[in-house]
Amino acid sequence: MTLQLRIILILLILLTGMFVVGQIKKRNLELRYTLSWLSLLIVLLLITVFPGMLNWITAIFGIELPINMVFFLGFVFTLLIVYRLTEAVSKMSREITELTQKVALLDKKSENKDDGVEQ
Repeated sequence: MTLQLRIILILLILLTGMFVVGQIKKRNLELRYTLSWLSLLIVLLLITVFPGMLNWITAIFGIELPINMVFFLGFVFTLLIVYRLTEAVSKMSREITELTQKVALLDKKSENKDDGVEQ
């Protein structure tokens, strides 16, 4: 990796990190959902600053080429993001069900009061 490419990558990683942190400050993103993205940026920064680290990790996992390791890590990261999103959707689905039930109960109480029937 040439020095010029490393500098460009470092700048892009830092700009992306600043954008993510800015979105957190503006409350457009929640911190718990962006921790995986910030972790990815830190790993990318480390690999960019220390390019031999990717070769070392590749050797530990017994993968033949560093590019295969990059694709493997990308696949694992994608699975992690999909899992986190599935978890968030499931939680929101439960919350929506509870809120719908509470609203239905409040509507029922309101109808009973309007009809003059007290419970």
